[in-house]
Amino acid sequence: MASPVADALEKAGDLRTYDAGLRANPRVRVIVNQNDFLLADEDLAWLRATFAPEQLTVFAQGGHLGNLFNPGVQKTILGALAGLKSSPPKSD
Repeated sequence: MASPVADALEKAGDLRTYDAGLRANPRVRVIVNQNDFLLADEDLAWLRATFAPEQLTVFAQGGHLGNLFNPGVQKTILGALAGLKSSPPKSD
């Protein structure tokens, strides 16, 4: 039996916990590699179901941050973030 603290940490570390807020925020960008050893197939399926194509970039190769040296990857990342430097979203 897991401890309440371990359960709370596991829940807090799972993006699915924040599903509604992530879906509602058009400024969220997710950039991953399909062959990242930390990304299970069901996680990638959830990302694809949760985020619009303009919010999600999936590289076929790169492992866990292994392609950041690649100029093409760097350009794609900067392009995904373009336009987000403007004023932060209004909070209610």
